[in-house]
Amino acid sequence: MAYRLKLKEPLAKGVRRIAGEQLGNAAARLQADADLETGVHEARKSLKRTRALLRLIRPGLGEASFRKANARLRDIARGLSAARDRDVVRGLLKVLLEAKPALAKAANRLLAVLDEAAPAATNGSAAPARHVDEALREIDAVRREIGEITLQPASFETIVAGLTKCHRAGRKALAWALQNTDEEEPLHELRKSAQAYWRQMVLIQQAWPEAFLARAAAAKLVADLLGQDHDIALLEGVLAGPEGQALTAAERRTLVRHCAIRHGELRGEALPKAQILFAEQSDQFGLRIRELWEAAQRAVRSKPQADTGDQTAAARRSS
Repeated sequence: MAYRLKLKEPLAKGVRRIAGEQLGNAAARLQADADLETGVHEARKSLKRTRALLRLIRPGLGEASFRKANARLRDIARGLSAARDRDVVRGLLKVLLEAKPALAKAANRLLAVLDEAAPAATNGSAAPARHVDEALREIDAVRREIGEITLQPASFETIVAGLTKCHRAGRKALAWALQNTDEEEPLHELRKSAQAYWRQMVLIQQAWPEAFLARAAAAKLVADLLGQDHDIALLEGVLAGPEGQALTAAERRTLVRHCAIRHGELRGEALPKAQILFAEQSDQFGLRIRELWEAAQRAVRSKPQADTGDQTAAARRSS
């Protein structure tokens, strides 16, 4: 499936095509995957791609319509992964079993406490069948609504406005995060902005595939680093709760110290990269994107025989 806008395709048609493909894929993965955990994971990725597309066309879609569709997609994803946080913590602890003895011992002890507290807990990604059925109904409803989408204006100006708005939000989130490097909320907002930037660069890659996919990869790296930082915060939350109190003081200190070190490492790598990513003024960024898209359209018109749809496997992986 082509998660990208085409240079010769009318914008509204392209939006309906991409959203339909992504939502259709989400439904198919929930219905067809023998491994429900994998199916849910892939479905959530498609929902995230659809939300990034909606943010891109937000100015042309209208605020009320955007908020309604975005909230529905967000709620679908949440319903599919209600217990994900505990699974993330378990995954982090399992990795630490290979760490130095004191840290491995503390991690193993917390794993045992978590398993004792919820021995029958379902995997967070493997949502109960009821949630999957609800998700399928909602996905179908959103897909039908987006299939009738209209944009004002129905031109690349909507994309420029959407990119500029998202980029400005990213710069604001970055400034907030740099002033509050020990707080989770600013970093979470920066992560969301990096995720939007990543997927939106993939969507408009045909303006200049090599450059835009490189930007997408850079934004994905920032998002991934901040995602790992968020996962460490989830572990800290467990340590501060009743399960953490079941550990010895020494075991808690060992894990808390590990979390502090990882926060420093991850934030120390992510924030400088985010500063580069959002260095440009947002209005200039939008204008430059418009110029590149228009130049690419002129090039396609002058060489209609060129196969502009043939992208590399890297482009598919980037989405």
